Amino acid sequence: MSISNPVFTKINESFPCQNCGALVPQAQSTCRDHCPNCLFSIHVDINPGDRAAECKGKLRPIAWSQHKKKGYMIHYQCESCGLEKVNKFLEHDSYQADNLSELLKLSSVTKVKS
Repeated sequence: MSISNPVFTKINESFPCQNCGALVPQAQSTCRDHCPNCLFSIHVDINPGDRAAECKGKLRPIAWSQHKKKGYMIHYQCESCGLEKVNKFLEHDSYQADNLSELLKLSSVTKVKS
């Protein structure tokens, strides 16, 4: 499968944030792949959850947008290889919601329509 036709692999595990050091908890509603405190992630996936990327660079949150169906989206850029990707902001996760203040510090981009 290619990135244009992603396949979701469910891996929901805690891990230490490589940016702020906080323990990233599992998510209640989906599989968390970013820190709810600072919003940084790690470039570990080719397709969601597959852990097949060799890069392992830090994914820096650079912007946000609002998706009509998914809500807030975090836009990332890998500090190692430059890859850009988008992921869902976990606004209402009952274990630990993502930090809205950190999201709003980022620049907003044009809304994603569908």
